[in-house]
Amino acid sequence: MGKFIVTEQDQDVVIIHFSFNEINLEQREALKKELNDLMPSGGKKFVLDLSKVGFLSSLVLATIVFFAKEARKNNGEVKLSCLSGEALSIVQLTQLDKIFETYPTNQEAIASF
Repeated sequence: MGKFIVTEQDQDVVIIHFSFNEINLEQREALKKELNDLMPSGGKKFVLDLSKVGFLSSLVLATIVFFAKEARKNNGEVKLSCLSGEALSIVQLTQLDKIFETYPTNQEAIASF
């Protein structure tokens, strides 16, 4: 598997489309590097589109939390969008919905900034 993410820009918001169903530990490190490469020195707005993630494993959750912490250190903000019903349930069970705002669509997430 090559790239784990695909990005696009909508005004001042970077939309990050995760392009995998599941990842293993080795792939997680590559995903973290790809995400870190997006981190600017100043604040930025990010929407993580999770529509292609079939299983929201602890590896993926930990990577998302890590990315959000790094973004916040740089005055950035991260929101989640397009979660499947199962993925949204996992976010709620782990109480990450208290940390992340979640939206059904990318456009709703972008409009919320």
